[in-house]
Amino acid sequence: MRQAVQVLVDEPAIDREFTYLLPPEMASGRVPVAVGTIVRVVLNRRRLRGWVTALDAPIPADLELAPISSVVGLGPPPHVVELASWAAWRWAGTRAHFLRTASPDRVVKGLPTSGLATLPSAMSDDPADTPEWITDAFDAGVLPTVVRLGPCADEWPLIVEALRHGRSLVLVPTVAWAARLVGRLRQAGVSTALAPRDWAGAASAHAVVGTRAGAWAPSGPLDVVVVLDEHDEAYQGEAAPTWNARDVAVERARRNGARCLLVGPMPSPDALSSASSVATAPRPDEREAWPRVQIADRRQDDPATGEWCGEALAELLRSDDTVVCVLNRLGRARLAYCASCGELARSRMSGRALRLDNQQFTDPDSGEVRPAVCEFCGATKFRRARVGVKGVAEEMERLARRPVTQIVGGVAPDATGASRGPGAADGGAGASSRRQQPRPQTRQPALYIGTEAVLHRVPSADSVVFVDFDQELTAPRYRAGEEAFALLVRAARLVGPRTGGGSILVQTRLPAHPVLVAAAQADPSDWLRAEIEHRSAMRQPPAAAWALVSGAAAPGYIDSLSAGLHAGSLDIAGPADGTWRIRSDDSDTLLNALATAERPSGRLRVAVDPLRA
Repeated sequence: MRQAVQVLVDEPAIDREFTYLLPPEMASGRVPVAVGTIVRVVLNRRRLRGWVTALDAPIPADLELAPISSVVGLGPPPHVVELASWAAWRWAGTRAHFLRTASPDRVVKGLPTSGLATLPSAMSDDPADTPEWITDAFDAGVLPTVVRLGPCADEWPLIVEALRHGRSLVLVPTVAWAARLVGRLRQAGVSTALAPRDWAGAASAHAVVGTRAGAWAPSGPLDVVVVLDEHDEAYQGEAAPTWNARDVAVERARRNGARCLLVGPMPSPDALSSASSVATAPRPDEREAWPRVQIADRRQDDPATGEWCGEALAELLRSDDTVVCVLNRLGRARLAYCASCGELARSRMSGRALRLDNQQFTDPDSGEVRPAVCEFCGATKFRRARVGVKGVAEEMERLARRPVTQIVGGVAPDATGASRGPGAADGGAGASSRRQQPRPQTRQPALYIGTEAVLHRVPSADSVVFVDFDQELTAPRYRAGEEAFALLVRAARLVGPRTGGGSILVQTRLPAHPVLVAAAQADPSDWLRAEIEHRSAMRQPPAAAWALVSGAAAPGYIDSLSAGLHAGSLDIAGPADGTWRIRSDDSDTLLNALATAERPSGRLRVAVDPLRA
């Protein structure tokens, strides 16, 4: 009896299945053909890779079907194939894009024959040593639970508790963090797979650990899903489809009926919008897991100290500490501040920094235009913030009278002058036990300055200084406050907890900004409430769903959206610089509209809830 299967070819531009005959010898071959199996087929005289999406497909009576050319190897399991279909709808993409991520990077002919490994008895014993607030976080049911854990706290008790509840998928934002956690788990005797490298092993391991692509690991039914540092932008790509691994993990947990914990020192508004509850470490513990954060108000500095290095920074530079300075600027910036009182020029409507153009302040987003007059003192003379890393480094050397190493990416020297590769930096909270010990003072102190890449290139520091944090706080993006807080979290991990003496110095002209107040108090609660209220008032994600549409075919696609069934529920604005913004108060409405609109031929980019907007 002839058997036919449906195959989705690995061509993102062709998001549809084709029916092929399955030769009997392939049906009973070494690699069993199932939903997700990777095969090769011929389509329009081209030999393409594809995935089986359905078995026992109907055989048309009036067509001669071509056979499958070959069976390549194992692919994503059926439940991951279904998840890819959901993700294609969620981010207006094609299934092939997600199935590529979910497939092994080399041919896999079979899975390990051993069954699911059990948790070692040493870890499955009475969890009396686990803090009560952590055990309570696992009792919230299947809806996600947000867990607030200080940046320098040890996540190990939470991971152990997750493993006690069964098979677990743990996502972390960096490869270095994943490798550290896998090593610690294996040392404890836990069967662990590092995704996607150990793709086959993920099918039977008790714990699967991975970065962004790990959300698609081929593990079986899950009991617990944990996303560490769920706010980290490493989980979301800027290229369309702009999928977020956190959201994939949440959906996967929902489909498995698994517990889902979204963990981090600063819960994102997106995570809070989908969570059923929030579990927070006891206040003293959370505070101790932050370093000391000092806010330096540049408006009160003596101008003679330095144009970019205030009095507090000058004191640090003259000390024997290892100091890392961060300035996310290589060229010119458009911030302007009053030469008399030092106040930053900001929009009355949006609060963002204004541009100084021909003695006028302008805001390209709100359209606000007004004369260049300081609203605090009435002065008309302003200074532009133009200096980048190189210029500030020269000023630092004059004040410190010692060399300053500039880092803007690539390989950086460590404190002893030896070369360190990118993977050597800490990059995560996995080495908590090391960070909570007082840092030895035997190394040679050094001074560094660079873009935020310096936070990943230098192994440790006594102090981290943000030379001009206002450009982060007032960036023309709705997630500016969230991104600024994330930088403070990275800096906290570099210097360690306050018990080790580490500190963060923030130079600013906005000392009362909610992000800075939250970091100084080691408590993001008030900032989060204000941020969520602001986004709701401005109809920004997660209060509303957004999509940015651009490309040569965008005008035709916008016409299709405007004529569609959901057009009345969409707010279509643009084009601005060739980009349209589509907004809806209901996420499903927007996604259904994007999925049903006819896509014209030509280049088209649809970015749903993009990272940079």
